[in-house]
Amino acid sequence: MPEKSEELDGANDPRSFWHSEVKRLREKGGWLQSRLGAEINVSEDYVSRLERGARPPTRELSLRLDQAFDADGHFVRLFELAKKSTGAIPDFFAWVAEMEKQAQRIEEYNPSMWPGLVQSPAYAELVFNSVWPYHTEKQIQDLVEQRIVRADMLEQATGPEVWLIVEEPLLNANLGPGVMVEQLSHVAHLMESRKIVLQLVPKEIGMHALKVGQLRIMTMEDGSQIAYTEGPHSGSVMDTPEELAKCRRSYDLARACALPHDQSLARINMALEEHKKHDQ
Repeated sequence: MPEKSEELDGANDPRSFWHSEVKRLREKGGWLQSRLGAEINVSEDYVSRLERGARPPTRELSLRLDQAFDADGHFVRLFELAKKSTGAIPDFFAWVAEMEKQAQRIEEYNPSMWPGLVQSPAYAELVFNSVWPYHTEKQIQDLVEQRIVRADMLEQATGPEVWLIVEEPLLNANLGPGVMVEQLSHVAHLMESRKIVLQLVPKEIGMHALKVGQLRIMTMEDGSQIAYTEGPHSGSVMDTPEELAKCRRSYDLARACALPHDQSLARINMALEEHKKHDQ
């Protein structure tokens, strides 16, 4: 049986309003959660979580709800409005950060930097200072803190399975004294303590299916998935079956080019020793 649907105050923000409208229109039509779930092709429990705000809205769900309720684009418009509400996290990533809290598995490929969940504080600060050079020191520190808090899930027994693929040249980046030693030490610790599985795509691999861009695939406890790609100042969420199938194929092809976990860890530790010597 799904959990009892809690009352959500839709006046708090546009996102809460989206969730509260799901419940309002369902009850207005006299539908049970199971009926709405059948209409939008999700489980009864998933509807309950939507109404409680435990699942973030997506464009695909908004389209299905508009069709089910004959709502003339009501949910799509609310979705676009909700996307503009944000805190310290950039708005184009807000949906992913919210979904991340509910994920059972997170798979990510990044061609140009260490994924956010495994960034050390010094590395994260360098990234944010590069992307947001006009931010105040406090704004930068807020972003770093937000990133570190996000990564706390890796230390929790109930945290998600995390499987990462990165390019081997990342090991040789020259980012200033101590930065790479801290970063590689942090990644090696996460790998050795079995918090993550990480594979390196060796530098001799010239091209593969994901070489041109970052990709994240998150699997939820009910088996549903969402994919996310990101550019310098924008992000795109994908959740249709067609999009997810393409993303899965590309991720698996990239993984087929990568070294096994233990060989990747050995190369990371070798690079760590080289950076330690260089910093002395």
